[in-house]
Amino acid sequence: MPRLRATPRTFLKARFLRFRREILVVAYALRDPGTPWHLRGAGLLLLAYLASPIDLVPIFVPVLGLVDDLLIVPWGLSRVVAALPEPAREASEARATRFIERRIRRPLVFLAWLLVVLLLLWAALLWGFWRLMPGGGSLVP
Repeated sequence: MPRLRATPRTFLKARFLRFRREILVVAYALRDPGTPWHLRGAGLLLLAYLASPIDLVPIFVPVLGLVDDLLIVPWGLSRVVAALPEPAREASEARATRFIERRIRRPLVFLAWLLVVLLLLWAALLWGFWRLMPGGGSLVP
């Protein structure tokens, strides 16, 4: 029997699909009453960092700028999912599976909508901060 070898493309695709699922599992676990508070905090921080345009290590720093986005966040999400209590993890995984089956038939369309929602959220936050500035954010002194 020939041995099947994973190509880098299949490995990256499988890891991306697992990462997408872990994001949803952590998001659902945040609302599950059986999730301990320290896992809720870690999950919330990871999801906020993932959605934030601010990086701990700026992207222009060679190699290290990508390490937090490509290695640390997925590793952290995997650790949070692995540490969830069994009932909370099973319920969150079931809800994530239902969400993926119902709503994410076309991943690129979903990603585009998610990007639009994140951009609108950040635009609203920036507008709110602008309005809170002295003078109401007006350009005329």
